[in-house]
Amino acid sequence: MNKFFSLLLLGSSFQCFADTPYIGVDYLSTNIELSSEEAKPKATALRVGVSNNNMAFEAQYLVANNTDNILRTEFDIEKSIGLYFVMQSGIVDGFGLDISAGYAMTEMTVSGPEEAYNGTDDYNGFSWAIAMHQQVPYLKNTQVRLAYQSLYKDSDIDITAISLGITYQF
Repeated sequence: MNKFFSLLLLGSSFQCFADTPYIGVDYLSTNIELSSEEAKPKATALRVGVSNNNMAFEAQYLVANNTDNILRTEFDIEKSIGLYFVMQSGIVDGFGLDISAGYAMTEMTVSGPEEAYNGTDDYNGFSWAIAMHQQVPYLKNTQVRLAYQSLYKDSDIDITAISLGITYQF
């Protein structure tokens, strides 16, 4: 409960200094690499943030649209929640670049034959992204965004994604 109130207080303090709140929806092609094998479940992400002077704080919630398998074992990203600090370039000819660094908590379910591992694991840790966006000419405050994101990486597993989405600034 204390965490909820801390986040609420933190979120309300951002509003005092924020120039531009924004919301975005992305379609992601995720890649789960494990022991040189890859699963590629698809996902959807909702991003909400506030920016000020080419800096932003962003929260992201990601859920899987489907699963994929490696050697008869299904991999499913149940959800991923992340909080990021975003460094934003200036807009030049309608284009901009964002670099994000933060912390993501990714929950993945693995299921397969009885002799294989079955269960749910949490992958929590450093996460980063680099994104390019372009303003949509006839839709004010709207941008198309293409990004590469690393949700988690260690010596055993690498969870990444390429996303295409749309962002609206209020």
